[in-house]
Amino acid sequence: MKLKDKVAVVTGGGRGIGKAVALAYAREGASLAICARTVAEIEETAKEIQSLGRECLGLVCDVSSEESVSGFLEKVAKSFGRVDVLVNNAGVMTRPTSIAEFEIKKWDYTIAVNLRGTFLVTRAALPLMMRQKGGSIINVSSSIGRGAYSNFSAYAASKWGIEGLTQTLAAEVEPYRIRVNSVDPGYVATKLTHYSGSKPESVTELFVFLASDESKGISSRKLTASGWRSELRK
Repeated sequence: MKLKDKVAVVTGGGRGIGKAVALAYAREGASLAICARTVAEIEETAKEIQSLGRECLGLVCDVSSEESVSGFLEKVAKSFGRVDVLVNNAGVMTRPTSIAEFEIKKWDYTIAVNLRGTFLVTRAALPLMMRQKGGSIINVSSSIGRGAYSNFSAYAASKWGIEGLTQTLAAEVEPYRIRVNSVDPGYVATKLTHYSGSKPESVTELFVFLASDESKGISSRKLTASGWRSELRK
């Protein structure tokens, strides 16, 4: 029970990596607050978490909307009074397209969900973490946020932005004993990959580690789900 008595917030918790992480946290003893835009998916995940004997607040939230995010975190604060772990997982990716042909509205949509969403949720959760002087923020990144890939300009820009945000935030909140790390889960079978790749459950071990007290002192790191142990030894 590595996460006993902890409260974890997971965005994009209705399916894929977010759902797998939320269920893994529940099995380790955490209470959950999860959000997504699809009602049926978030309700189903909440029921699965509750069936494990854990408390779960499952709500609809558009992470790109300041109003929606504020409402979500207000309800989290009212229900639990604290946030020990925040997983910024919600994300979108449009069809690979060259920059010359990329539609502006699709660019804006990608940045709004992936980067603005991470900023908004983090900004709303930070006061609770700062008040309790502790917590772990885990930002879901991508290999596309750490290298050059043609025709993924908007997605790459959003994930490179998340990497920069992770590093800056880690420095800012260090005095509050809040740690901030980014995770590249690899090629996982989700809606973004048309359900090809490894199972979402295969990447949850790193998320549990970063949420637990075992990772105290580890911050501003870029870790991959497949090689994080060796990365931590460097």
